Amino acid sequence: MKSETFEALRQQLDRLGGISFYRQKLEKAGISAGDIQEPADFSRIPFTTSAEYFTELRKPPQECSLFSPQVTRINFSPSGKELYPVYQTANDLERMHRVSATSLKAAGVTPDDVCVITFGYHLFIAGLFYQGQLEYYGAKAIPLGPGDSETALKIINDYRSTVLISNPTFAMKLASGGIDSVRILFVGGEPFTSVEGYPERTKAAFGRDLTIIDSYSMAACMPIARSCRHENGLHLMDDFVHAEVIDPDTGENLPPGEKGELVLTHLHKEAAPLLRYRTGDLTVMEQRSCDCGRDLTLPQSIIGRTDEMLKIKGVKFWPSQIATILRSFPQFSGAYCLKLKQVKGVDHIELLVAGGAGAEDQAEALADKVKRDTLVKVNEIKVVEELEEGPLVQDEREGRSF
Repeated sequence: MKSETFEALRQQLDRLGGISFYRQKLEKAGISAGDIQEPADFSRIPFTTSAEYFTELRKPPQECSLFSPQVTRINFSPSGKELYPVYQTANDLERMHRVSATSLKAAGVTPDDVCVITFGYHLFIAGLFYQGQLEYYGAKAIPLGPGDSETALKIINDYRSTVLISNPTFAMKLASGGIDSVRILFVGGEPFTSVEGYPERTKAAFGRDLTIIDSYSMAACMPIARSCRHENGLHLMDDFVHAEVIDPDTGENLPPGEKGELVLTHLHKEAAPLLRYRTGDLTVMEQRSCDCGRDLTLPQSIIGRTDEMLKIKGVKFWPSQIATILRSFPQFSGAYCLKLKQVKGVDHIELLVAGGAGAEDQAEALADKVKRDTLVKVNEIKVVEELEEGPLVQDEREGRSF
């Protein structure tokens, strides 16, 4: 941990003492901000779970300790069937835009660029998140919003837009209609870097090489990580948020390069700050020197969820990794079912996947990639035209499905 990061964390802990939600957590753990004297002490602070955070956040503002009278913007984000508020003070917004603007420069964006934003506006945060940082940076922003590809194509081509901000699926749809002015593509909203071959397929759709910038954020913490034009993975915004990777089972911090759950702490946020927040996202964090100036990196972004971890053949396995792996194979639809049982005392794995023409020919390559990415060997892969609705995992060993 950098000395400036630790100092920012100590100052943030002092501020969090004024928020009853966190003050009570620290008191219950028998810890005060003054007990955190060196970086190793930080791991003594209890984790914040999504359940307790959102329970507090959904209270009316006058009852929610995560709300601040200084709040100037309230967005919302879906969580299951409900919406939860995303609170920002003026200082929060300024810092968010300033940190993001640094990454715009690292991406190669200039104030002369005309940038089309196709993410949603109104209640949700993504569209305004990009518009605010672009305006702060001094670039030209067109708040197009989602959905209408015909209108988007006309505006992009009429105004010779050079930067497109979109989910990759919609970007490729637009590219099929003919775009020759875009030189930088910002993608989000879907797995991208973690999907082998996806960047190459996207560039092929545009018919040329272009800079593609992938981002990882969540509504409660924007930004978290973003790639740059040097294509060295997604760099953590470590002047905005402190990241840890922990063993989801034990809660212990893992060394760089090991797969685990991402835990986040805001360094400065005033409204609804996060403190050792367990994201449930599975990732690997590495130290990689980059010409853009940042070094903490998520090489594959997010590769799965930690919520439903299994032990298979003595190895920790997260079924959601299968969905990410399948995205690397266009022949498969993405639908799958994992069946686990024991045969003569040994774990046996059967993977059913839905696929069209050419899918059968890719079964062996799929098995190889599953083993390479998860360290677990699948005993049998069955390719079917369509999978019936049902649980993604059927674990006969423990008599459970989910």
